[in-house]
Amino acid sequence: MPQTAQIERVGAGTDFALSADFVPSFDEVLDSGEPELMREPLREWLARGNRADATYVYEAWLKAGGEPELIRESLLEWLAGNAAAKEASFTYSAWLEATGEVELVRDAIGEWIELHGERQVAGYIYRDWLSAGGEVQAFSGQICDWLAAHTDDERVAYRLYWAWLEHGGEPALVARSLERWLAAHPQEEVVGAVCASWLRAGGERELLRTSIERWLPVHGESVGAPYVYETWLKAGGELQLVRESILGWLAAHATHQAGSFLCRAWLKAGGEPEPIRASLARWLEANAAVKSACFLYTAWLNAGGEVEIVRDAIGVWLAEYGGATSAVTYVYSAWFQAGGDPELVREPICEWVTANATKLSASFVFEGWLNSGGEPAVVRDSLRCWMRVHGESPSARYVRRAWLKARGSADPTRAGDLAPPVGG
Repeated sequence: MPQTAQIERVGAGTDFALSADFVPSFDEVLDSGEPELMREPLREWLARGNRADATYVYEAWLKAGGEPELIRESLLEWLAGNAAAKEASFTYSAWLEATGEVELVRDAIGEWIELHGERQVAGYIYRDWLSAGGEVQAFSGQICDWLAAHTDDERVAYRLYWAWLEHGGEPALVARSLERWLAAHPQEEVVGAVCASWLRAGGERELLRTSIERWLPVHGESVGAPYVYETWLKAGGELQLVRESILGWLAAHATHQAGSFLCRAWLKAGGEPEPIRASLARWLEANAAVKSACFLYTAWLNAGGEVEIVRDAIGVWLAEYGGATSAVTYVYSAWFQAGGDPELVREPICEWVTANATKLSASFVFEGWLNSGGEPAVVRDSLRCWMRVHGESPSARYVRRAWLKARGSADPTRAGDLAPPVGG
């Protein structure tokens, strides 16, 4: 705690019933972390113009969630003469984290970096700058130099690699330093997050192969591991490298929310449905009605997974979202293409087509329903509305064909209201 003996005790000189010995000091008020307790003493401190321990005061206020506007003017005055002060880094980080406003401190940070940009603490400034939305180009050279010089640093460097990659930094510019950093920290848990960010940013996949192979035996079942698996597979990495680790993770965490997108990544990468069947069933028991579950249902059915294992879960999900969300069309389509029973989706289909009868994309729902053996009468009125709007579109031909087939006729003249308009 900084020494602020010069600062009077809060409320000294005013009429308090309690002895002054029980009145908290300004430091004690700041340490409370309570904006309501801090606000008036802070106003008094600002009014006196005494800037002793200013960095501590500003940081304490911002980290407590106090409104930045209260200190803005004072901070600008302080920065005019102290921008490059070593301790100013704490104020910059607190301001960026609390406000995301980079312009107020841009020039001051530039001055500070000129003197201290190679110090370890600069890594926090670079990270906070990027995380607050500061443009990468402003300090890209200094950031790359810092990373190259701190390959032995674990925590600060990890956070900076993450911020660089997640906020638009070019992977190639830090590739060599990252390679050395990964070699220096082969089995640290944070390596997984950096690998995932690297792959999301489009970094060269092969640069991570050895690191991932070393990391998986130690952290393959950690909560963060699915992000490594998913990004590796999405980047085109072969399933074989992570196959056993994925199956081990799913067996250990089958009901975890991340199980959904990990199963989808497995299926989209060409993994066969059977090895994840039991884990998927356990996930569905706990999460069938989760809104994002629709993407798992679709991936499972599109990959040739058996209909029965997801039937009840889809019924639960449709009861919740079947008539409301646009993503339901993918569920309907996958269900019909997999040979699912149209009766399961009768009620939500009725609700959905009634609400979306004039959308061009509704053609896929109409076709799926009719081609799967659904009763034409269920969608007749909505389909007539659709035809009045889209009857001359290319999709209309396929819808009419499905309608005729469902009614047991191949004669276009029997299409009734669904016949092409005159001249069409």
